[in-house]
Amino acid sequence: MTPVGFDHVKLQIPADGLSDARRFYEEVLTLPLEGVDRYRSGEKPFVSARISPSSVIHIEPTAEFEMPQQTHYDHLAVRFEESIETIQTHLRNHSIPIDRELTPLGATGVAPAVYVTDPFGYRVEIKATANTGSSESF
Repeated sequence: MTPVGFDHVKLQIPADGLSDARRFYEEVLTLPLEGVDRYRSGEKPFVSARISPSSVIHIEPTAEFEMPQQTHYDHLAVRFEESIETIQTHLRNHSIPIDRELTPLGATGVAPAVYVTDPFGYRVEIKATANTGSSESF
């Protein structure tokens, strides 16, 4: 067997949480939501936030949602091309509190990251590819 990368992770959210998911994942993190029309028509039980051509986050609204406990879940890490300074500014401009900042080891090595909490209690690590200090647009 030869692993090739992250395919998807599935997160459950409250049954009425799609607008909050859209704001956080699509508007703030700039991950396009796919399958919304199919979800609304009942054809599909979740929507997908597209990270890359080969990676998505499935987001499933459900009446059985329970806020994640730290013992059940730690975090999802998503790497972005922008510098950590650009990421921090973008989050602050969208009124997203930064819970923690550090330079952890990840899949492609050590790079700076910030941790935020999505509207449903999931911790998300937003990892910069490199600390370039440039002013790319997010």
